[in-house]
Amino acid sequence: MLSRVLEIYDENRYLSLNRGFIDVHCGNELLGSVPLDDVGVLLLSAQSVTVTKHVLNALSEQDSITILCGKNYVPQSMVCPVANHYLFAKVVKTQIQASVPFNKKIWKQIIIQKIRNQALVLELCGKEEGAGYLRKISGTVKSGDTDNKEGYAAKLYWKYLFGDGFVRDRYAGGINSLLNYGYAIIRASMARAICASGLLPALGIHHRNNLNQFCLVDDMFECYRPMVDYKVYLLTQGSQLEVTPTVKKELAEILWIKVSTSNGYSPVFQSMHYMANSYVKALDSGEPLIEIPLWVVAEHEEFYS
Repeated sequence: MLSRVLEIYDENRYLSLNRGFIDVHCGNELLGSVPLDDVGVLLLSAQSVTVTKHVLNALSEQDSITILCGKNYVPQSMVCPVANHYLFAKVVKTQIQASVPFNKKIWKQIIIQKIRNQALVLELCGKEEGAGYLRKISGTVKSGDTDNKEGYAAKLYWKYLFGDGFVRDRYAGGINSLLNYGYAIIRASMARAICASGLLPALGIHHRNNLNQFCLVDDMFECYRPMVDYKVYLLTQGSQLEVTPTVKKELAEILWIKVSTSNGYSPVFQSMHYMANSYVKALDSGEPLIEIPLWVVAEHEEFYS
């Protein structure tokens, strides 16, 4: 199944299900139809949208995610499938029983790769000094990242990438709104992979916020964030600072970037399923090792042009 992102950004739209298609209406006018099987993410960025329960149920049945966005494309909530996996009860039990040392070792792997990917972004942007600093930091991450090397690396990273004046603020506009949109797409795709693997998204590896129903999603998509950052950097070099339809299309294409996995080069959205499944296997075996896809730009430069 394709991992197509269907976004509804115009106001006063009505979505219904019709013989395997999602029909989009404005009043009595049919604006278009999209095959249900093609949709991996339904993104509702407009505020006045009506969606039938049939659409939401049909998307959940095929492990697709629906995102409801607030201002500046900040996700406010998600509609996720529940208990679709045939071993759901068993998988959730292993999640609950996972020890703190086990999850700390998993988190270390994720943070190391995230910082390495941030270093790669800086290298691609011609900021070699910053890339060198981050590579050194990635080699000092401890189990559970108890020294918060992630936060230290982030301060240097944003400074080198967007300048001293940039502050990462999810509620701000400009560059931040582009980052928000890109993260929303990647986060939704990861949520879909996690639910499809039988994992409960609320039970995180590192994140423990009781108000966040997607702690595990936020844990596992950390190493994918730099891909969004790089695409946003390229867009800003072309003076693109607003989330236009063209910008949205380019950010959504991040899901199709090829990364190196145990199954060869696979699109980002497919690699997320491998990563989620590897966590399920790690929980079952008790061996704290997961598959984190490698972002190898040199061999697939066409995906970054």
